[in-house]
Amino acid sequence: MPFKLSLAVAVLASWSLGVPAMPTSRVPNTASLLARGAEGEPFTCPDPSGTSAAKGALISSGAKSTDIAIAMLENGCAFTAAFAAGNNKVDDAAELGVYRNNWHMLRTYCDQFQGAAPGDWFTLGQQVHNDVGVATKCQRQLWDKLGAAQFFSLQRGGLGNPGAGAEYGEYVQKYDAFCQADGGQHMRDGMAVYWNVHSM
Repeated sequence: MPFKLSLAVAVLASWSLGVPAMPTSRVPNTASLLARGAEGEPFTCPDPSGTSAAKGALISSGAKSTDIAIAMLENGCAFTAAFAAGNNKVDDAAELGVYRNNWHMLRTYCDQFQGAAPGDWFTLGQQVHNDVGVATKCQRQLWDKLGAAQFFSLQRGGLGNPGAGAEYGEYVQKYDAFCQADGGQHMRDGMAVYWNVHSM
């Protein structure tokens, strides 16, 4: 069976079983590409005051430095969900909110959505996707319940590829180090940084 066809069959099978598909086709966020320097070099965002305000909103909702790092990696300078709800995935594989968590994680480990069905991703998932307060509350619960290694594994590889999160976790640590550099000023300023995350 040709590779592309076998991959498509695997993805469809994972959806039918309610298992998050491995994120093999993550779409780059336009906001990440608007302005950036060399890889790993801090740059000023196109709308510094807007970026600063968005970071502040996340912090006010309870976000920690790791959460700001994940939001930056996933959305560039936007610090809001810079992609359509689901990100071209459905049910448990749907990616939602500024932290881009999949619906399986949210309905399993976030108190607000425990007991929800895979098919509730679009209705209930909108709460995560459009409300940074809900997204951050769930993000904190996922992080605290899972721990870093399992969180990264489920976020990147779903249930079908538990080792997929290792590289992603390493990049999150790089973004986190940037956020905490210079006395933590990058937690709130209008700057960002970029790395080409191969596991995206």
